[in-house]
Amino acid sequence: MWQSVDWTMRLLVAALCGALIGFERSKLKKSAGIRTHMVVAVAATLIMLVSKYGFYDVLSMHNVVLDPSRIAAQIVSGISFIGAGTILVRRSQISGLTTAAGVWATAAIGMAEGAGMYLIGIIATLLIVLVQKYFHDDSLINSLMRSVRLRLQIELLPNSDAVKELKDFFTANEIDDVTFNLMEIDDKMIVLESDALVSNRLDRNRFLLEMKQLSGVLMVQVSNMKE
Repeated sequence: MWQSVDWTMRLLVAALCGALIGFERSKLKKSAGIRTHMVVAVAATLIMLVSKYGFYDVLSMHNVVLDPSRIAAQIVSGISFIGAGTILVRRSQISGLTTAAGVWATAAIGMAEGAGMYLIGIIATLLIVLVQKYFHDDSLINSLMRSVRLRLQIELLPNSDAVKELKDFFTANEIDDVTFNLMEIDDKMIVLESDALVSNRLDRNRFLLEMKQLSGVLMVQVSNMKE
């Protein structure tokens, strides 16, 4: 009876940990929210419980040897299909990578709870929530650096004057360490990806606003200011 209560507690704690991680993701309108993280955590815990305790009835049989880690090991590989489903790639932009990592980590937390390692699972949950909440846009890290990488996708009118105007704009803002990659070109627009090393003192909001006001610029999209 006590063992069943203990197993139930492990499932409940795992569900709570998954809900905490999923709540932070759902606030940012991510594809995997509270329900997904709770289901992953509870399922991982259940699989861990089955792996550890589900074969006691056959252990007494002659010449029966079991490896309790074999079923649990499949959680690590099996969770990958859910993680892959949260990652989207559009042109050169990748979104959902942190959410995918969070789902994978939630499975690991479920494994820890299923193994009875309550404290380590709860601590890991708090660490993941803190990292996702305070490091999601790199602003804290960038504030400690003298310069940061700014990646942009820029849509221009399809003429050389627009390209020259854009390059002159970077030069006028004293940004010399910049590269441009041609992503797409047709008779309506040119799509460039720029990778620039900019000073932390640069007012990036002003910089982007002035860039959007250039006569040859159709659209500017920031690739790396948030995940």
